[in-house]
Amino acid sequence: MTDSPIAQSKQAHPNTPIGVFDSGLGGLRVLDRLMQTLPNERFVYLGDTLHMPYGEKTQSQVTAYFSDCLNWLVSAHQVKMVVVACNTAASVAPQLFGQFVGIPFVDPVTPICRWLATEGKYTTVGVMATPATVASNRYQILLDQLNAPINLSQVGCDNLASLIEAGKGHTPVCESLLRQYLRPLQDREAQAIVLGCTHYPYVLDQVAALSPNADILDPAAFMAVEAKRLLDAHQLAVPRTVERSVAEVDYFVTSEPQLFFETSRRMPFQALAMKPPAVVTIPVLSR
Repeated sequence: MTDSPIAQSKQAHPNTPIGVFDSGLGGLRVLDRLMQTLPNERFVYLGDTLHMPYGEKTQSQVTAYFSDCLNWLVSAHQVKMVVVACNTAASVAPQLFGQFVGIPFVDPVTPICRWLATEGKYTTVGVMATPATVASNRYQILLDQLNAPINLSQVGCDNLASLIEAGKGHTPVCESLLRQYLRPLQDREAQAIVLGCTHYPYVLDQVAALSPNADILDPAAFMAVEAKRLLDAHQLAVPRTVERSVAEVDYFVTSEPQLFFETSRRMPFQALAMKPPAVVTIPVLSR
């Protein structure tokens, strides 16, 4: 398996789609935000459900799977931008972004860290994330680079993403896990809690109920704003002559399309509810 991109990047074009990647269905919430913010765009969504959850894989495994998925998006769909909804992939292998020349990347960590540093609203912040994301220390590294005077606490949440991916986010088992993972952040009196995995916003209401004294931050909103900013900066936004009533999406997964479809239909979306996903299983990527 290769751990570096093999697809040849070409000059991105405004009329080609935006690629959205996640290890599973967690990124659909990011896609929903993107569709609301950029209704004239076309999107290709890829969920690597065959290898989900990324957060419990090794760094080399995540890097290899992520590299293969990026290659597929670029070579098969000539995407003009990649929105990496997977916090783990973005945190463990950010070096892959720069290897696709001419294609801007949006990740979940950078926009929210920039906002935290600029806003200056919080001095104590907690992050709920996968064990791999926490081990990468990506949030702390970026906040340090931004000279943000924030006391950061991170908690690795084993099994939480898998539970939510299986449609069991609102169960007693999930609530028990949330109580366990939120306790250290509450003990440190976190003023804000970042949901550092795209699966976690699906239980945002439970997190908010269990942590009433903290603001709960969903990276999806920040990512949509960043995507629009980069499209404008790189002159890649779809021409204004193109108008759609809703953004167009093609959906792909690497396994279990029916489970993906059935679970995603139960999720609380806005733009996505207007167009049920047509899920297609793509071949196992290069190994």
